[in-house]
Amino acid sequence: MEQQIRRRKPAIERKISEIREDDTRISIIGKVIKVDKMEYMFWVDDKTGVAMVEAESDLPRVGQVVRVIGRIIRNEEGMHIYAEVIQDFSDADLEALEEIMELERKILPQLDREVMMWWSE
Repeated sequence: MEQQIRRRKPAIERKISEIREDDTRISIIGKVIKVDKMEYMFWVDDKTGVAMVEAESDLPRVGQVVRVIGRIIRNEEGMHIYAEVIQDFSDADLEALEEIMELERKILPQLDREVMMWWSE
């Protein structure tokens, strides 16, 4: 009997304002603007929007820059992120990271097309 391995979808890097209806796992980077220790929730602002994040433990502190990787949860109250990973990005060079992400947005689709053309030959 062949064993199937279930893999999670990769987390797509997004700005909060760019989160799409069909996104299931995302990665966002922003500053923590509010923490609710009783509900294990915190809010992240990435300058394009604010997202509510649900955590199981180890809440970040207000003012901390974090990367959150997690699942999008949608319900009648709206949308929030269920954090799978919360990383401290306080020491990250966010301007350099933004430049890299912009280059990836421009170059990766072109690279994918080139690879597909190469494979189809």
